[in-house]
Amino acid sequence: MTLPNRIDLQIALQTFHELGLDDGDVGYEYWSQVGRLLTRAAGMQAQIDVLSTELEKCRARLRAAK
Repeated sequence: MTLPNRIDLQIALQTFHELGLDDGDVGYEYWSQVGRLLTRAAGMQAQIDVLSTELEKCRARLRAAK
């Protein structure tokens, strides 16, 4: 199983920060939340990748045991 390409979130997070500064208090809070959501999603994807790799290993062990 190959893992998907990793992307650097820094550009997106910096852009969200700049958009927030341009939009005032409400805009800043909105773009901050979008940035946190993106960061959490990336973390969840990393966990999914690790679990998928572990699942493949378990499946391989089960096939070998048969």
